[in-house]
Amino acid sequence: MFESRLASRLKQQTDLGLLRSRMVVDDISTTNLTVEGHSYLNFSSNDYLGIASDHTSAKLLSIDKYTHLSAGAMASPLVVGRHKIHLELEQLLLDWVGAPQNFNCLLFGSGYSANTGVISALFNIKGDNALLVQDKLNHASLMDVGRNSQALGHCKQVRYLHNDLSSLQTVLAKSNNKNSDEITNKLVVTEGVFSMDGDQPDLQRLMKITKANNAWFMLDDAHGIGIHGKNGAGSLSAQQLTLDNCDVLVVTFGKAIGAQGAAVIASKQTIEYLTNFSRDYIYSTHLSPLQTAAAIVNIKAIQKDGWRREKLAENIEYFKSNLRGSKYQTLDSLSPIQPIVIGDESEAIGLSQQLKANGIWASAMRYPTVAKQQARLRVTITASHTKQQLDQLIKQVTQ
Repeated sequence: MFESRLASRLKQQTDLGLLRSRMVVDDISTTNLTVEGHSYLNFSSNDYLGIASDHTSAKLLSIDKYTHLSAGAMASPLVVGRHKIHLELEQLLLDWVGAPQNFNCLLFGSGYSANTGVISALFNIKGDNALLVQDKLNHASLMDVGRNSQALGHCKQVRYLHNDLSSLQTVLAKSNNKNSDEITNKLVVTEGVFSMDGDQPDLQRLMKITKANNAWFMLDDAHGIGIHGKNGAGSLSAQQLTLDNCDVLVVTFGKAIGAQGAAVIASKQTIEYLTNFSRDYIYSTHLSPLQTAAAIVNIKAIQKDGWRREKLAENIEYFKSNLRGSKYQTLDSLSPIQPIVIGDESEAIGLSQQLKANGIWASAMRYPTVAKQQARLRVTITASHTKQQLDQLIKQVTQ
């Protein structure tokens, strides 16, 4: 029966030191949170620009333009249609990332849903002899839908070594081998900023290799949008690239944008295809109009307030430079994600608990979120952190 199986698996997780549990937070902001009456400095927030916590959207949503909007969308967008506020956000996103005229946009309830919605729709024909090529450290949403598609016989999934373009070239070259069955459709997927390591791929070389091998290219820029590039337009902009060689761009609103939801940006034909074949889009209630307005307000603030990105970059450099020479080092990341790799799961949890005992919240990430013996503190730096707050973390980690 299920009861014995569940009990056995939970005991196994406990014995391995990998058991997760939920908690109730009394209050939370970009830089602080309160749990069971205890206050902590927050170094685990994805609110990189501090825009979710400064209530920018809450203040502006009270104006007449937005007071009529509902908190719920009430149905799938294909059942009751999408609101004009959805169209406004779509156009704002297209303009922001510099999308070509033949591109369009589709909104989803979350980044996870957007990623699974795209890949499951592109690989939905059994026996199609298609190939999905992913960076080994891609987000779980991308890996999960790839495994599912492969299990259904819709594609073969291959993972290339993290940010290793020689490995990618080798994988794609094998797919071009005339002695093997012809691969009819190929998709290469990477993240713009990797969620656990905080590093970035060389997008220009990656896209060049992809196109030379007649493959499509998909970029999940969940942790790059709002942070990098001109006016926060994302990872492509930061590397002075355009969407001309990017077939699918996914951006999410739950990190730097400080709202909820996600968007897929692609050619009009691709968006029309997803509208008809993406089950995540077809069978989900649409993004809340109120959350859509919040995303619009916050994006406009990000575009206008360059000081947020400047302060964030300053804080990142301050943290990294003051941690040099200590026992623990961060990885080669210029993003808000500054992982301190410990290795051993128990040691990582112990350090996280030690920090909490001293009023600092920095969550330990362990298997299966990261590889075995790659446990780490996933420290996130934001524009809202003060030098004094950063010094408190630095002191605890370096002592």
